[in-house]
Amino acid sequence: MKGGQPAARAFCAAIFLLIGGCAVGGGQTPQTFKAPVAERDLLAEAARDVETTKWRKPEPAPVLAWITGGDGERFTKTDAVDSYVDLLPQTGRFPALLADADRKLADAARFHAIAVNAVSAPRVSLRDVAIVEECIRTLRDHRDIYAAAARSLEDAGEPVDDDEVDHMRGRFNDMVRALGAAADDLAKRRAKDRSATFAAPSRIVAGAASEL
Repeated sequence: MKGGQPAARAFCAAIFLLIGGCAVGGGQTPQTFKAPVAERDLLAEAARDVETTKWRKPEPAPVLAWITGGDGERFTKTDAVDSYVDLLPQTGRFPALLADADRKLADAARFHAIAVNAVSAPRVSLRDVAIVEECIRTLRDHRDIYAAAARSLEDAGEPVDDDEVDHMRGRFNDMVRALGAAADDLAKRRAKDRSATFAAPSRIVAGAASEL
């Protein structure tokens, strides 16, 4: 009996190792599952920074108002412009506007870097692509509101540099194009992942159950 104890202990150890391996999905480490979630959280956090503004987010017209030709109860881009202009300081309003636009472009640059990095994450979801596309729409709104606010200041007789406004618009346009390319890369990566999954349906894809 004593001679069989080492063999029994070795057998039990093998069983425990097998169970432990199955618990993390066929040898996948817990970090493999957490990585896509971490990337997604970073992307969503950076998107919130881009979307945060001093004005309320413009709302699309209600369907009924669009059909009837009415404006409906909503907060328009024009309302956002008026609200933003009212919040600018009494002196140096145009430089303050340019500084706000610079900060928002810096937020967008950080978001873009995270979106580019997300392409090489363990898994890409439709939600990742949607977040980038929504940020593109938001940046277009920002561009239009800052430019319209500058025109409003000019109409009020305040000094406004048209070249600076054009340069600001150009920087927003460049960022929109860069994010469009990142969204395309994320969509292509997701399509590639799905093709690989369908080609080998028995393969376990880390994080697949958590995709939204």
